[in-house]
Amino acid sequence: MRAALECEALAPRPNPAPCVMNETLTGFAALALLGFGVAFALLMLFMVLVQPIWSVVDCAIDRRRGTAGKVLWILGLILLWGVASWFYGAFAASNRLLLGLTRLAWALAIGLAVAFAVVYHRNDEFRRGFEREWRDLGGGLTVQAPPAAGARLAAA
Repeated sequence: MRAALECEALAPRPNPAPCVMNETLTGFAALALLGFGVAFALLMLFMVLVQPIWSVVDCAIDRRRGTAGKVLWILGLILLWGVASWFYGAFAASNRLLLGLTRLAWALAIGLAVAFAVVYHRNDEFRRGFEREWRDLGGGLTVQAPPAAGARLAAA
């Protein structure tokens, strides 16, 4: 409603026609959203594709682990594909690079979540754009729809 009043104030006309307002993400909000998207995509590419396979190979060639330990870890890594590999890579990996990269990925994931929350709560433009996109997608959980024809007859 406020946008409509502002639109009327900006363009008074004798025959008022609906004023069309285009809202787009600009400036900091667009850059922040792009940055979050790219960082999240790269992080998920590592955490879902690269890191689980690396964890299975690391576990299979680990000389310090016994056969029973290897079998249990490999079964867990395969059956619980992403989740088990996140914990294996962060706490049980023998390869120092895998250990370091998994811990870095955890830190980045937590940092992205905190940064998103901070930007969401401190930047009105970012929050409005995010909420508009969420609303346009139907909230991801529910979609408003008109009642079915049978429901209208029963209500009348």
